[in-house]
Amino acid sequence: MNSKKNWHTHILTYLWIAIGVSSSVTLINMFFSSLDTKTFFLERFLLPFVLEVLILFILKWQIRSHAPAIRYYIVIGTQAIVTILFVVHSSIFYVMLALFLMPMLISVFFLSLKLIDFTFCLTLVVLIAMKLFFPPLSVMSVIELTTFAAILVSTYFLSRELTKRFSVVYTDMVVSVEKEKELLCRNIYMEKLTKMDLATNLYNHKTFHEYLEELVYQCKNQPFDLSLGLMDLDLFKGINDRQGHCNGDLVISTAAAIILDNLEANDFAARYGGEEFAVIFTEKSPEACLSILEQIRIDLETAVFETMPNEVVTMSIGFVPFTPNMSKTDLFEAADASLYSAKEKGRNQIQCAS
Repeated sequence: MNSKKNWHTHILTYLWIAIGVSSSVTLINMFFSSLDTKTFFLERFLLPFVLEVLILFILKWQIRSHAPAIRYYIVIGTQAIVTILFVVHSSIFYVMLALFLMPMLISVFFLSLKLIDFTFCLTLVVLIAMKLFFPPLSVMSVIELTTFAAILVSTYFLSRELTKRFSVVYTDMVVSVEKEKELLCRNIYMEKLTKMDLATNLYNHKTFHEYLEELVYQCKNQPFDLSLGLMDLDLFKGINDRQGHCNGDLVISTAAAIILDNLEANDFAARYGGEEFAVIFTEKSPEACLSILEQIRIDLETAVFETMPNEVVTMSIGFVPFTPNMSKTDLFEAADASLYSAKEKGRNQIQCAS
């Protein structure tokens, strides 16, 4: 709707320019007219100018109110302005006759054959009425009248052909854009397949290592807070054996959802293995990271599974903050050792690297 409204506003701007040019020319002609200055100013300049401005303000109001037939109102308004300009400059009406082609040309911009038909009929009716009731046109011969009528008809058919052509071009362009969007979405999806674990909506093992390596490199060159947490579901094989693999998958997806719910925008979560997860924290103190990990541990421990209400699921967590002397391997092995320590000390707890 906004694009259409902007396009309507552009057409209104062109009409304002046409009125401005016409009014300027009229004021200049005032000095060369045989009419007295007061009569010329009132009849040839002020009255037409007020009427034209009134028409444009009405069109502007129609555009703002999102009138459903606004394109027809614009054509009618243009036809009214053209008629006023024609009457004002009737002394050179042979030249001004070309103005009656303007509504037809404007209607082409709306790519509507019905609008072009309407505009042609409207222009024809106005011309016939002016021929019958506007004295200056009575001097036109039959040849002159039929010649202009032929020009009008030619413009009508040209406008229809242009509209058809523009419609085809527009349709082709829309189809092309849609295909490009479809291809882009497909590429994004394929990229997601290579980076994500679709079962949990977390990043996969490969992406985790790539991202961790990049962050360690950046942290060495421009230090910032970086920490790593490794998580492992406790006794997960027993859950699979007792409750079945479907419930095992439910535990995995629930744990992943809890992890995501507790993380912030700068954090990175991945499914490192079958029941193993990894979280990379950036721009957080170790205390803030431990608080998040503890909340994840509690949320999982207190989670209730509808299909196995008596099953309590826990996780062990190993945590280590990055220090400048560490490599990516050092950081990961320290977190892995902390995770092993949490398992050895009874599970369902967090252990930090010493």
